[in-house]
Amino acid sequence: MAVDLGECKIKLCHSLGPPTNDLPNWRRVSGFPVYGVGQPTEKGFDKIQEKIRKEKTIWFNCRQEPVAYVGGQSVTARKPKEPHANIESGDCLEGKLITALEGRKCGEGKVKITKDKAEADNHMDREEEDEDHPLVDLKGFTKVLSGLAEGPIPGLTVIRVPIIEERALPESALDLIVTALKDENPATSQAIFSSQLGQNRTTLGMVCACIIKAVQMANKLNKMVDTGIGSKDWAENIIHKTFEELAESEDLKDPSLMGDFQVIKELLEKLPAAKDGKVLADKMIDICGTAPEGSGMINLRKCIIRTKYKYDAATEDRQIVWKKMIINFIERYAYLILFATYAREVGPVGFPKSFKDWMEGHSELRQLIEEGKDKLEWSRQVDQGAVNDLRGKCSGDDYKEKLGEIVTSLYKISHTTYSDMPRGVIKDTLMRKLTCKTLMEILPGDVVSKIQQEMAEKKLTSDFETVVGLVVAC
Repeated sequence: MAVDLGECKIKLCHSLGPPTNDLPNWRRVSGFPVYGVGQPTEKGFDKIQEKIRKEKTIWFNCRQEPVAYVGGQSVTARKPKEPHANIESGDCLEGKLITALEGRKCGEGKVKITKDKAEADNHMDREEEDEDHPLVDLKGFTKVLSGLAEGPIPGLTVIRVPIIEERALPESALDLIVTALKDENPATSQAIFSSQLGQNRTTLGMVCACIIKAVQMANKLNKMVDTGIGSKDWAENIIHKTFEELAESEDLKDPSLMGDFQVIKELLEKLPAAKDGKVLADKMIDICGTAPEGSGMINLRKCIIRTKYKYDAATEDRQIVWKKMIINFIERYAYLILFATYAREVGPVGFPKSFKDWMEGHSELRQLIEEGKDKLEWSRQVDQGAVNDLRGKCSGDDYKEKLGEIVTSLYKISHTTYSDMPRGVIKDTLMRKLTCKTLMEILPGDVVSKIQQEMAEKKLTSDFETVVGLVVAC
């Protein structure tokens, strides 16, 4: 679908204002010449040569949306009705963005640029404001990168990889990474991935690059064994330690943090080779992810259940954002497992087949993922027997005298319901929310009606303290 940039807002890429670091969220994957970064300031590009070696370097721009620089700061276009969502386009719209910016310059030589007033995880909680910026030093992102190739990083190759935010699609985008790296030396050729914050899309690209390089390195080790340079046990030990074995962590005991979701189970059953693919994908996800396993911004497997906790704690009107994100994350994880399975299969012979073509040969897996990516327990199941026992205690006129005992018992039920979650603010919020909800379910009907009426008249929120106070006052 064609995008009319003339109708779009122009927004700062770093939506709160210029980043404090000219190379925001710069990091390198341990053991691999693979780097990640958010959208740099224009000055930041001059610092990159200090952070990499003088080897072949490929820059992967993982943004679909066009990016330009105004006065050294990066901006992009956003649709008026979707100001917090990236424009999705397989076409490069950078030239059109430059033209749109030039056409908006007012008599004072300024252009209106939007930013967020404050940070908020859920975009439904964000507010925007406009500022006038002098339209100076206007240039496209591609032109800035071309300047690096002509100057401080000679021979830099720039590739646009238009990945959809929060997803591992389109498949052809991942093939661009494969094509760029398959004939390169895995130990020396450097890959830099960038996106808006350097989080989701950057990390996805980094994981894919590490999967490719891991397969290439393992293949080199196996060839060394074939030529008599090393023993099979020696090679297998290195491969296991470097590309398969996960770091010791309490997280290994949590099925949800290990990606044990229904659609993943079905995927592994349908394609047995995906079991080994998952091992490789999990290792690369961890070393590209957050501490302690990695030094990145997000773990593309663990983020699924951690976002689910946010969904559980959110009000119903805010849950829609988290739910969409969770479904996308599950889909992305499934495709990463398949990408690793593909790489293990075709990588040792030089990647003669594209990932997209490989998926065509396993097209039933696309449908499996599409139909199964939302198979998740969207609401927690409480111990209904224990709740019914408490309902009996609330049925008499003396329910207020038992209120302390009832609330304590409800808290125990809530604690059991969320026993799998780590301690913290989100768990506490969920327990209080469930305790309040269950209390309202077991109170006598006339009491509930009075509480609801008073809350509506006084516009009170249905938080735990408010509800208990109203119960006492009834």
